[in-house]
Amino acid sequence: MSARHWGLVSLTGALVALCGCEAGYYGHLARGQADMMLHCRPLDEVAADTSLAPETAARLDLVRQIREYADGAIGLDVSGNYTCFYDTGTRPVCWNVSACPPERFEAYTWSFPFLGALPYKGFFDLDRARRERERLSAEGYDTVLRPVTAYSTLGYLSDPVLSDMLRFPPDALADLLIHELTHATVYLRGHTDFNESLATFVGRRGSLDLLAHLHGTDSHAVAAARSRRRDAAVFNDLLSELVTSLDSLYSSGAPRDQVMAARDTLFAAAQTRYRSLRLTLVTPERYDGFLEWKINNARLLSYRRYNRDLALFEQLWERQGRDLSRLVELVAGCDGRDDPWNCLRELGEAPAASPQAATGRPAPSPEPGEE
Repeated sequence: MSARHWGLVSLTGALVALCGCEAGYYGHLARGQADMMLHCRPLDEVAADTSLAPETAARLDLVRQIREYADGAIGLDVSGNYTCFYDTGTRPVCWNVSACPPERFEAYTWSFPFLGALPYKGFFDLDRARRERERLSAEGYDTVLRPVTAYSTLGYLSDPVLSDMLRFPPDALADLLIHELTHATVYLRGHTDFNESLATFVGRRGSLDLLAHLHGTDSHAVAAARSRRRDAAVFNDLLSELVTSLDSLYSSGAPRDQVMAARDTLFAAAQTRYRSLRLTLVTPERYDGFLEWKINNARLLSYRRYNRDLALFEQLWERQGRDLSRLVELVAGCDGRDDPWNCLRELGEAPAASPQAATGRPAPSPEPGEE
């Protein structure tokens, strides 16, 4: 997905502009957010349109079911989110820019009110985004500019259903919305990797649970979703191994010119490994673009940002009887800790509570295909 939290910046933009800090940038965010709010149509009104294509109508109904499930089964704060529809036309709703030095993994960060430091900067205006990317590239950074599928305003504003979302397969749509609703429920200021990885875990698990709830554990919908998740896991493991190898290289103390040559070699080896791994994938077309990549630390960090130490979240989820609502509740308690990852490890080692006693609901069934 992409950077999701920067939309909240538009809420505080006027205050920052009064201080003379990037007034043009914050003004353009305010205008973009205002346009969405002014042209966002109530979802019930859109769904009542008899000219809707059946698939679109089904997706809108699925949005309603996702909200209900996220609220009732996972305990996420749905508030007024995803109750209106905004048509983005033929373009993404916005774009974000990330940057990183080429010789080490150290994300370039921007500071925003309420959010603290973030490793990306969002734009409603593509030309502005390109100028920011070009500025950072000229300073010697690896950079990446990519379209944004969705972002969360963390409950300060009502996030819309975007027209692009309705093109997603049901499991991907559920994953996306549950991911964003997790941000609206739990947000640890200044800990982007933790926030994104938590939302990744809750989105993936919650969407599979929802599909099983709607269609049955042995349904084609669940089987197809699990196949896509296995492909994603294989590709993410490949990138994780590459990042680990590069991290060791960057920490080696070798001269910069040697580091830059060696990183090209490591990246080429990863592409060669992918050519073998793709034979095991159900949907290799989703990842074949990797063969065209040029090595770019900013791009690699963006993948790690959403997939860091997911095993820690899984361990805690298992210890809580596979109850996502209990997981979210416990992780929220890490807010204010200097190191939320250490907090997560401590929670994973603590005696597990009975899910039924903790939530008042029966423990969830095992995930489809697992015992």
